[in-house]
Parts: sequence; C-alpha cells; structure tokens
Amino acid sequence: MSRIRNITLSIGLALAPVAAAQTPVETAKADLAKSVKELGDTKKEYGDLRRALYRDINRLDDEALQLGKELRDLQREEERRTATIKTLEREVEGRKTDFNYSVGILSQYSKALVTRLHPAENQLYRGKVEEIDQKAAAAQDDPKAEMTERVKVLEIGINRVGEVAGGHRFDGKALRNGSESIEGKLLVMGPSVFFAKKGGGFEGVATFAETGTPLPTVVAIADSKGGISEAISEMKGELPFDGSMGKAIEVAAAQDTLWETIEKGGYVGHAILVLGAISFLIAFLKMIQVSRFKVLPRHELNLILDDLLNGKRADAAKKASLIPGDAGDLIRIGVENFHEKRRVLEESLFEKLVTIRPKLDSYLPFLALTAAAGPLMGLLGTVLGIIKTFQAMALYGSGNQKNFTAGISEALITTAEGLIVAIPVLVVHGLLKSVVKSKFGEIEGSAIALINGTTEREKPHQTKAERDAEDDDDTDLVPTTA
Repeated sequence: MSRIRNITLSIGLALAPVAAAQTPVETAKADLAKSVKELGDTKKEYGDLRRALYRDINRLDDEALQLGKELRDLQREEERRTATIKTLEREVEGRKTDFNYSVGILSQYSKALVTRLHPAENQLYRGKVEEIDQKAAAAQDDPKAEMTERVKVLEIGINRVGEVAGGHRFDGKALRNGSESIEGKLLVMGPSVFFAKKGGGFEGVATFAETGTPLPTVVAIADSKGGISEAISEMKGELPFDGSMGKAIEVAAAQDTLWETIEKGGYVGHAILVLGAISFLIAFLKMIQVSRFKVLPRHELNLILDDLLNGKRADAAKKASLIPGDAGDLIRIGVENFHEKRRVLEESLFEKLVTIRPKLDSYLPFLALTAAAGPLMGLLGTVLGIIKTFQAMALYGSGNQKNFTAGISEALITTAEGLIVAIPVLVVHGLLKSVVKSKFGEIEGSAIALINGTTEREKPHQTKAERDAEDDDDTDLVPTTA
C-alpha cells in the first residue's frame, strides 16, 4: 500500500500544472481513474509476485524434501561406513592379536628348541637359532620381516625331526670323563646320541645332562666292543638304547662295587667295619652261650625239694648232679646246704649268683660301646672327608660341581658305615640283654625257691625257743640283680 501511495503522489506532482487548468471535479475523477488503473496494475503485479513466490516456495519444498532424502541416504551411508570401519578395526585388532600370538608362540618355540636340544646337537643348531632370534628382535618394527625370521626356526625344528627320526650322523666333539674334549662322529637316533672317537679307542653314549659347555659328556659302554663305532660308520648294527635319556647308563657307570665303596671309606671306614665284625662275632658267640645256659624247670626243682623235705638227701643230690652248667652248680650248693642254717644257705646261694651274673653279662658292655662309638666314628670320617674336599676346592676351584658332589658322597660313606654297624649291634645288644635278664631271673627264682623250701622242713628236736632264736638270726636274703 505504501508503494501505491508513492505512485499516486508522483502522478499528482507531475500533473500539477495541468490541474491548475482543470476543475477540481475533473481533476479528482482523473486522479481516481488513474488510481484505479494503478491499483489494478498493482494487484496484478502483486498476484504475479505471489504466484512466483508460491512457485519458489514449492520448488524450495521439493528441494528440501530431496535434500532431506539425500541427507538420510548420506547418514545411512555414514552409519554403514562407520560399521564397516569398526568391523575392519576389529578385524585388524584380531589380526594383530593373531600375529602377536603367532610371533609369541614362535619365539617360545625357538627358546624351547634350544633347551630341548640334546647337548650334542648344540654344535648344529644353537648358533643358527640364536642368530635368527637376534634378526627377529631387530625386525620388530616390520611384522612381515619378523614373521619371516621366526618361521625359519620352525623350519629348522621340522627338518631336525626328520633327520633325527631317520638317524642323523655328523662330525663333532664330545667330552670324555666330563673334562677331555675329543673329536669324532656323533649319531643322533631319536632321543639317544652315540659317539665314536676318530681312529677308535673310545665310544659310548652321550648323556642329556648339561655340562656348562656346548659339548656333551660321553659315558663309555664297557661291553660294547666296537659295536657303536661300527654302527655309526656303516649306519647299521645294534645300539644300546636308554629310555631315560642316558641317565640310567650314567648311573650304572657311576655305581661302585661293594669293595670300591669300602675303599672309599678310608682308614676310619675300615676301622668301623673291623669293629662291627668283632661285635657281630661276639654277639654270635654270646647268643650260643645264652642259648646253652639251661635253667632247671620248676617242676623238677619241686621234686628235689620234696626229696630234701622227706629226708632223701642222697636222691636229691643224685638228681642235682645230673643238671649241667652253672644252674646245676647252684642247685647242688642248695642241696648240700639245705639242712644248714638259713643264713648259711642264703650266703652260699648268693655267692654262686654273684659268680653267675658276670658270666651272663660278659661282652654285653662291648656291644653297647660299639653301638655308641660306630656313629661317632662315622661322623669323624665324614668331617675328615669334607675337610679334604674343601682343600681340593681351594686348590682347583669349585667350577667342577660333579667332582665336588662326588667328594661329599665319599665323605658320607663313613657315616653310612657307622650306622650300618651301630643299628644292628644296638638291636642285638638289646635282645641279648633282655634274654640275659630273663635267664638270670629264672636262676634267681630257683635260688629263692630253695630258700623258701626251708620254711617247710620239720625239726621236732628243736624247742620253741631255739626255733624262735633261729628265726631271729635268719634274714630273707634275695640276691640283687645288676
């Protein structure tokens, strides 16, 4: 509307000179007609503008719809690509994990391969495996190069299995007696390795034990008689296989005979064995002595007491004379003094018991002394052996652990000998002491029975005062036991 008023004002100013010549009515009509015309034009123009605006709005709506559709398509594409990227990232992480796991397994395999190699094979594979490990460690920034190097160790292991399964022969060195390096040929057959010196003269089985050097220790087989050398040179023949990876052969070679073990005991060990032999001889003789010591059974002793009580002294003396040994002497003394005063009988029996007890106890203190001294002598030998071992270490060093442990084992031989002697002697001493005590108790019981038998004898010629006086003088004497 403001635009229409501006147009009307402009027309009025332009026609001002003309209006001066016209009448106001005419002027007003003319202005009205012109204004109506301009209004129609303006409405038409406005309608055209509005239609154009509607067309623009419709076009923009269509464009907005199209852009919205494109936006949604782009968003879906973005989501798809994001999902694809995440899937690829997960796959990459999985591949990295698989790669790291594979590299780790191969790295562990290379380390395990070196430790599981037979010492004889160190000359062939240890240097190669260590060189590959160094290259693989230097190529950690290049996964492909690292994996390539790691796979080489696996190839070495696979090739080694094939060679070992069919028998692998090669030139190399070995240690004889754990110290002397000699050249020869080695044959790897499964877990066993055989060695033959160049030119002959020595052959054996290489042990699986580590020696601190790249060379294996070879244990000689005494009864092989060249069979190992022939089998290695001709790749056929009989070989001694050991399922314990050479340990059984090593143990068998290290085992000493009984005489060699005794020799290692030295002078102290010899003294222990001599003392033990004397003790066992004494124990044997003592057992014979104790077994031959017969004690009169109680029923036979009762028969002798009945004869004595019935006044048949001759019959009692005859029966007592048939009893052998110290037990018979005791009964005979009892028979002879049965009708004497009780004190006389007790003293005579006690005197005989005092002579019997030392005979039964003879040599038992020597056995007890041997049982106590044997371990102490063994300990003395062990201390002397350890002193010698440490003196050898001071002179030659402690690098040879095998020799050091061998010295300690030899030093302990005397302790073992002392215990071997002391334990049986101690047991035999206890048994003999128990048997001796039982025997002495039985013969002591016989003496007490004789003394107690005097209480039943009848003495009608004695008065009551004399019997009372005799009873006052008597003492119930029971010999004490040691």
